Amino acid sequence: MNKDKIFKLAKGFRGRAKNCIRIARERVEKALQYSYRDRRTKKRDMRSLWIERINAGSRLHGVNYNNFMHGLMKENIQLNRKVLSELSMHEPYSFKALVDISQNAFPGNKKAVLPPRKEGISVVL
Repeated sequence: MNKDKIFKLAKGFRGRAKNCIRIARERVEKALQYSYRDRRTKKRDMRSLWIERINAGSRLHGVNYNNFMHGLMKENIQLNRKVLSELSMHEPYSFKALVDISQNAFPGNKKAVLPPRKEGISVVL
């Protein structure tokens, strides 16, 4: 790369990395390495974010993520995780319908019966 292209890519860097050619060349090369690597890690991060959102939405209805996805697979509902996370955030009634379908398809999805909570009793130490 010639000088002009390096300085154009180094625009916005701090210190001598934006105006000294030797340092700018090193910083630009490292920045290009980071951008190549992070284009792949961004996909990983987004998938984990979608899974967290689906898990949070399904737990509101008493089903964990694994059982929810297994029930959808048994019913042959082929929605990807991105769509499911959007449904859990923006369309709660549609997502509730999917949770119900998943619960009926997989017997492990039945809601756990929790013991009743005692209210009005507090212990102060």
